[in-house]
Amino acid sequence: MPTYLTPTEANFLVDAIQAGLPAMYATIYPSDVQEAFAAEASAMLEVVEPEQQTAVSERLESLVLVTGGFE
Repeated sequence: MPTYLTPTEANFLVDAIQAGLPAMYATIYPSDVQEAFAAEASAMLEVVEPEQQTAVSERLESLVLVTGGFE
């Protein structure tokens, strides 16, 4: 049986991503930022309980909206 992040742990990771924006992508070419974020989001969703994936996905999507798509 796989081990998943708890909702608290998943929220902590989303909070950490949000706190690190935009500095966490400072070393990535601007044209690659969306792809880098999508890869991180996808990897995170793989380790979140299936029942929690929608909620985590919505929080991650809100980061994209707040940043204007990282532009």
